[in-house]
Amino acid sequence: MSYDDWSQSQNDTGRVWLYDKQISLAQFAFITPIHRIRHWNPAIKKRVRCWATEGTCTNCRKGVPKIHEFTYGIYVSDSEYMGGGYRKISYLSVTLSTHTQFQKLFSTLIEDNINPCDVVFEVKRGKVMASTGTPVNGYTLAKTDIEKFVKEKYRPSLTNSEEQSVVWVVPEEIVKTLIDLDNTPITMIDLYLKMKEDFPKYEDKELKKYAIKLCEYNVLNLNNAKKRWI
Repeated sequence: MSYDDWSQSQNDTGRVWLYDKQISLAQFAFITPIHRIRHWNPAIKKRVRCWATEGTCTNCRKGVPKIHEFTYGIYVSDSEYMGGGYRKISYLSVTLSTHTQFQKLFSTLIEDNINPCDVVFEVKRGKVMASTGTPVNGYTLAKTDIEKFVKEKYRPSLTNSEEQSVVWVVPEEIVKTLIDLDNTPITMIDLYLKMKEDFPKYEDKELKKYAIKLCEYNVLNLNNAKKRWI
């Protein structure tokens, strides 16, 4: 199968992307992305920074919707040589819906004792399901048997990073809606019914599994939403 080339930023930021229906290959340098809050600026047709955490954000004040942006480090080939055995890391930014799909797949691989950073994936630009069940633009991953681009000894160390040593076992988009309820009494049934109402795209068996994991002695414990895998 022939694959499309990644489009790359001209200003040397390392940012890469695919256009609709394109398929390319990638190996992840790390599976816990950088999380940023953005706003869409239609005048320049770009996402711009949200300044709410620094003080006052004009876009927030105007009611411009926030966009959760998650940036992953990836290797797009085995040929971008940086010296000493190392390869160039490119950066792929995705929205919450795509990030959720990525984390679900990574969690499944880890349960099968497969390091997601040792896998070369097919990355396809297309439609993914948002939490509301609505199709939105995003990326999907499919595991391949292609030889990994970069061996572990030439990748950033994950063992020295607390952040990189965990993976979401309950989708982050679900966890974010439950933050205000953390450490409060709730039964598994009530938690399941709440998630079923808020996230219709998920199958019943998935939501039941999440309710069992998060509900500890009839108290919501969001610490259980992540699992240490290193």
